[in-house]
Amino acid sequence: MPVKNIEAILKETKIYQILRPKCVNSPPDITLQEALDLMHREKSGYIVIRDEHIRVLGLFTERDVLMKVLKPGVNLNAPVKKYMHTDLVELSKSDTVGAAIDAMKKYNVRHIPLVDELGQMAGVLSVRTIANFLSELFPTEVFNLPPKSDQTFNTTEGG
Repeated sequence: MPVKNIEAILKETKIYQILRPKCVNSPPDITLQEALDLMHREKSGYIVIRDEHIRVLGLFTERDVLMKVLKPGVNLNAPVKKYMHTDLVELSKSDTVGAAIDAMKKYNVRHIPLVDELGQMAGVLSVRTIANFLSELFPTEVFNLPPKSDQTFNTTEGG
């Protein structure tokens, strides 16, 4: 697929067109262990942490687990709110997929909370959702790419 077509698709496709409806939520006082269990059970890379008024307080992600929780001495009975990140980058669900990719790269995040026209939480866009979208659109290009773009093979496959 020519690069021009990919760019056009990313500039024209709105986030709401690829967004999965599932949004995993939790109050801030659950423990790390409960948060990990919830992420595992829901097969989710994030949890939206909300207060009793449904206001978003932060996001607890798989990256938080790797960078903050998997350290010696971390008490899994501690509240998740101590380990979530609160400096959230938000986008509108009517923004483009290209804008989401740019924001993920700029802010080094893999999950972006989305808001609707009223500023209310409308979901979370993950890098996994974007990867699935691209692989469905361009299966030949995505599934036939070598792990390294400059990779060459000296023998034929299977030989």
